[in-house]
Amino acid sequence: MGLLAVSAGSIAAGIVTAPGWLHGSPAVSGSSEPGAGPGASGAAAAGAPRVLPSPTPTGPVIGGWYAGASGLGVSEGTFQTWLGQPVTMAGTWADQNARAQERLTPLTGEFRSWKGAMDLAVGGTVLGSSESYAAAARGAYDARWRTAAATLAARRGRSAAPTFVRLFHEMNGFWYRNWRVTAANVADYRAAHGRYVRILRRAMPSVLVSWSPHFRDHSGLPIEQWYPGDDVVDCIAPDYYDDGSLPWNTVPAWNAAADDVDRLGNPLGPEAWRRFALEHGKPLCFPEIGLKPVKGSTDHPEWIRAFNAWLNVHANRTVWQLGQPVPAQAAGTVLYTVYFNVPHDGKSGFTIYGRGANPKSSKVFRSLTWGRPGHR
Repeated sequence: MGLLAVSAGSIAAGIVTAPGWLHGSPAVSGSSEPGAGPGASGAAAAGAPRVLPSPTPTGPVIGGWYAGASGLGVSEGTFQTWLGQPVTMAGTWADQNARAQERLTPLTGEFRSWKGAMDLAVGGTVLGSSESYAAAARGAYDARWRTAAATLAARRGRSAAPTFVRLFHEMNGFWYRNWRVTAANVADYRAAHGRYVRILRRAMPSVLVSWSPHFRDHSGLPIEQWYPGDDVVDCIAPDYYDDGSLPWNTVPAWNAAADDVDRLGNPLGPEAWRRFALEHGKPLCFPEIGLKPVKGSTDHPEWIRAFNAWLNVHANRTVWQLGQPVPAQAAGTVLYTVYFNVPHDGKSGFTIYGRGANPKSSKVFRSLTWGRPGHR
């Protein structure tokens, strides 16, 4: 199927109206402008920061909905051949150890020839070490961060496609030592995040910072306490998986849960995250999406179908000059998605292509539209 082959009618046909993100909406219009799409609240739209649109672009531009994957077949192009649609975004990681964080090894290895948009997890502190947010906030790792920033600028600074970086990704989870945000270290976390962002921007002004928590919070804190601030975030970018522990495996259930929040008001569902992004004047990005082998079957095609329908409704349609502020029209719209096509820890259940796992989901994935060019 071609890149724009899914019409508004066929998108709507894949969604079952249910309490949740479509409740009370007269139609799935496809509009992604603030306050106009399904699920956008008037109060949120009215309170969203207004950023003046950028002038008519004269150089490299950013915009539309970049869609792609990480892992198997992306850099070689076989994932794109299998999908039959343009893959305009690649995701990768350079956070495994101090050397990878400093040298950003994927940029000289697997993705040295990649010309499209990129999401790169750059780490910040070294997992499993004694490094901490407190030390980072004091500048203990500035030298490594400056080297990483210089490397990023040298490898991606002249790219015509945007480069997004993620610091301390999934910092609100409990599974990454050194990165877990708690009441005791949240102030240092925010300071460390801001410090690294300023180093990156000095070296590469066009870099975009994706703030990338896990879609479910484990910090026990309200989100506004651990959100680092609009001045040091360019995109709200939760990692979002169907891990089998939530009843989201059918289209009606997915729709009903899309705007869920937890007991502290932290967003859980994609629509709740979109509203948070809208309130902060930011686009919404998904650096990791996919099926997750936690228990039982992972092959849930209706989760794929429902999420894709929602993405097509809220896809960004705005274009602006790379390096300029995000225009107001892009707030609360989906700027990019990256399918996690990685056999993580040897588990093929994560993959949609390359290992023969999840055959029903794989077939549905290929039949759907992923990505949208921008329109000025």
